[in-house]
Amino acid sequence: MFGGTASFTSRAFSRPGALAWIALAALAADPAATRAAPIHTSYLWHMHQPIYWPERSTWNGAAVEFAHETIALGHSQSDVFSIFNSDDRVHDYQDYPRVALQSVLEVPDAGAQVSFAGSLIQNVSSLGASGWNGGRYAPDWSQPYREAMGWTTSGGRRRLDPVVVGFHHPIAPLLDQLVFRRMLQTQKAIMPGTWGSPALSTGFFPAEMCFSERLIPALVAEGVEWAVVPDIHIARACADYPYAANQDNCDPPNPADQQNPAQGDYYTQTISRGVTTKVPAPYGLRPHRAQHVDPETGAVSSLVVVPAANAMSWNEGYGTYGTGEIDAIAAHNDPAKPMLVLFAHDGDNAWSGGDSYFNQNVTQFTHAAVARGYEPTTVAEFLADHPVDAGDVVHVEDGGWVNADGDFGSPQFINWNWPLAGAAGGFDIPGGWAEDERNWAVLTAAVNRVETAEQMTGAPLIARVVDPTQAGTSALEKAWHFLLVGFESGYMYYGTALDFEIKPTLAANRAVEYADPLLAAGADLTPPTVWLPQRLPWNPGGRGGGALWGYPGGPGAPMTSDFHVWTFVHDVSGVAGAELRFRLDADGINPLATTDNETYAGGPGVGAWQSLAMTRRAFPKGNVHNDPKIDFSVAPTYIADEFWAQVSGLSDVLVDYYVEAVDSLGNLRKSPIQHVYVGSGTPPADPAVSWEPESPVAGGSLTIHYDAVAGALPDATNPVRIHIGHSGWTEVIAPDPEMTWNPTSARWDYTYAIASTATAVDFVFNDGAGTWDNNGGADWHVAVSGAGGPPHVIDGALDAGLVPVSTCGGRELYADYDGRYLYVAAPAVAGTAGLDHFVCVARPTTTGTRAAPWAKAGTVPVYDLLLGNEDSNNWSGWFDAAGGEVTAGVQKWAGAWLEGLVDAQARWGSAPESLDVCFAGYASPDGGALATQAPCGDGNGSVEPGERVRVGGRATTAVAPLPAPPTPAIRLLSGNPSRGPLRVGVDAGDAGRVVVDLLDLHGRRVARLFDGEVSGPFEVVAAGPAEGGRWAAGIYFLQVRGTSLAAARRVAFVR
Repeated sequence: MFGGTASFTSRAFSRPGALAWIALAALAADPAATRAAPIHTSYLWHMHQPIYWPERSTWNGAAVEFAHETIALGHSQSDVFSIFNSDDRVHDYQDYPRVALQSVLEVPDAGAQVSFAGSLIQNVSSLGASGWNGGRYAPDWSQPYREAMGWTTSGGRRRLDPVVVGFHHPIAPLLDQLVFRRMLQTQKAIMPGTWGSPALSTGFFPAEMCFSERLIPALVAEGVEWAVVPDIHIARACADYPYAANQDNCDPPNPADQQNPAQGDYYTQTISRGVTTKVPAPYGLRPHRAQHVDPETGAVSSLVVVPAANAMSWNEGYGTYGTGEIDAIAAHNDPAKPMLVLFAHDGDNAWSGGDSYFNQNVTQFTHAAVARGYEPTTVAEFLADHPVDAGDVVHVEDGGWVNADGDFGSPQFINWNWPLAGAAGGFDIPGGWAEDERNWAVLTAAVNRVETAEQMTGAPLIARVVDPTQAGTSALEKAWHFLLVGFESGYMYYGTALDFEIKPTLAANRAVEYADPLLAAGADLTPPTVWLPQRLPWNPGGRGGGALWGYPGGPGAPMTSDFHVWTFVHDVSGVAGAELRFRLDADGINPLATTDNETYAGGPGVGAWQSLAMTRRAFPKGNVHNDPKIDFSVAPTYIADEFWAQVSGLSDVLVDYYVEAVDSLGNLRKSPIQHVYVGSGTPPADPAVSWEPESPVAGGSLTIHYDAVAGALPDATNPVRIHIGHSGWTEVIAPDPEMTWNPTSARWDYTYAIASTATAVDFVFNDGAGTWDNNGGADWHVAVSGAGGPPHVIDGALDAGLVPVSTCGGRELYADYDGRYLYVAAPAVAGTAGLDHFVCVARPTTTGTRAAPWAKAGTVPVYDLLLGNEDSNNWSGWFDAAGGEVTAGVQKWAGAWLEGLVDAQARWGSAPESLDVCFAGYASPDGGALATQAPCGDGNGSVEPGERVRVGGRATTAVAPLPAPPTPAIRLLSGNPSRGPLRVGVDAGDAGRVVVDLLDLHGRRVARLFDGEVSGPFEVVAAGPAEGGRWAAGIYFLQVRGTSLAAARRVAFVR
């Protein structure tokens, strides 16, 4: 498994960490049992690139600029040439999916889905038609896709199904309904000519997997029968979802959304993105139906929702993938309603967009799945073979996939929708500002003007909205063409980076330029446009989590019961006013079986509507916070007003609410009905569990008290047993110790000796007969200070104070072994071109030679562990001698340096006195030759046993160690994290030529900040990739290199 850990948790029964993994894997190990209840598998590969300059084309004067023109004229600050010239993307967009599926054609139903956004089709078509860059894209670039779409399953369905996606990759739940319909209609219009068939898929993939049940009516109207949704948003809507703030990294689900039945067991996976998913199997991994109730009429529309396995998708998309994670849930499969594990992720980014993924991983996994008795399929084939019952209806919470860093599936879509804030960063709904909210205000105004123009002149021809260069294209069709581009999600995802923040304004201004002259064509019968009302906090009177609240731990940060609702409103004829309408539910539950809460008319389960006048604010067009990284060189022609209200005085009640706005002519708009459960405030301390000391230290002790009467265990439990370990459920004591009854306090007590390396104490309770108290699925975790652990930090930056144990041809190998922990560091692939890098680790008792790793040429000494770093995407991973990926007892990171850490004691049971290590770089393709190594070799194309260095014990290195090079002091003068401009102080000593680079987490150079002859201290100032620009939020490395020095330091940029 790549990048994480997995287990099952349960509100009634919890087996943390490896115990659950082992138990479930054992249950799934019988192939016969697997065949009796087959899990199905499939893929969805998402392909997308935006319109990089959403302005009117200089070349054709009617449409937006496509990639060829943007590259030729240099309009975008993004490196559009490199984006489309990437070898992998050239194949991703032309032939990789066909190659992958051709390798599995003997499997009767094996196939995949692909979502290929309309903007990408237009971009690639422009490159193919022009013969750009020596013909990198063929004029008939889509032919390999067409061929694959012609292959069929045993049921006669396409093996490559081109599902519908929003044309310009919008965050669909935040769109006006007609705008969303136009996104679907334009995508449907461009697909037949691209894929050579008038037959359209009945499937839908939402951009960033952002889904809401509000989308269902439009999807059904456009012929969509099933939609991909994140599995976590079915799971989070379950009544007993085990939220933990330090795992979910976003707000808890609001109780109003927890309409699905309790599930008990949750399959828990921690992935390298930095989030833990918890999904019930089989419930959360099989298709269901979801529905929407029309608030005016009560009419119900529904479709099938197909959950994508978010954590498994991440792991499958970032490294060689076997069946282990599926084996772990196989025993939970229901043969009557089998699970469908859908791997859904980008098909043109990271490892999943590369040669190794499409040409090796897909076929290897598919055949391994067949060997285990699983059934590779397509979604359409699966739904035909296993139709979803009409009554199998679930609720899907709003939100996207966990892949978006900082968002992690937030139900508010915060990566594209950060709340209004003051200049100091605190939230301020009445008077604050945020660049993304400003974009929504600009787009809301443009939507109203274009929709009003349509009401006055008639609906557009969709084919001309797609291609306004056609003869006879109307001004309205051009207005829609430009308006839709402005909703590209990438314009808001990257914050203030480059020129992204100006792009919604460019598109909106051009749209209203075409729409405004049409507004005199008739009477204004169009009501105001009301952007989807927003709420803060998400859980009033409850808890908050994730980036909004500083990533708290435990149950999350306490939230006030008062909350704000705000929106943006615009109307061509002027907005007369807006009200927040709300009503109270009678029993605090919104069941799926009734519609009282879903209609404006209501019913016996809800009270009467109450009204609050909303305060109006002219929302500013400019850069309110004077952020130097924002370049608003073009002001919006129009911007919607903000309307807000604060609700206070409610407690322990379910509330329905919507916004009602009216224009100066009396045209009335009601927003969708939304729901929120308002809690009572901070809950009291847990009456069942306490401990002392409150802040334990490593090497000390912790006394834990448990009250069975107040806790979840039966009152008469005797004795209570504690299941306890530390630092993420390591060194769990077995069997579970019995606690001691304390008659004075009427509690059970247990004193635990804390390991000197512990960072936390982890525990739950049980009665020894299968009943557990696991803190509602979150377990108990008490932070421990003063821990001693590995003497090295694995972060992609070379640890300070080390000297290389070997140097050859400028390649340095670092290693340090203290008798338990082995640290290795070698150049990451960013420092070479076309090479895969490896570090081999062997115990002295491991002898002999073997074939070079990853099908390279020549031989290497037999190794116990191999650290590999792939050239095409900087992916890294540990492998054992049999080629299986290893995660236990090891760490790794590929940044500016390829770093690895091995806990020899944990890995092998006992730690040897010394270890043998070597570094090797090979040409990337299969059969690639040895190109570089350390220690130096004899030039025979193989790494010989004597071409290694022994570290630890009384061993000496094969190559005499060099004196320590001078290390520059890197000082972040602008702070860390930084909002920019970046100021770096460097003390280069007598270095001579010094180069300072900014690298991303994959070790790829983002920008060269300095290159010149220098000595002593100097300062580098970098305002961003372009003048007035801002570095994209995230983690980077500063790398300083000179003739005899090298150092790196991590730096974070925030929005």
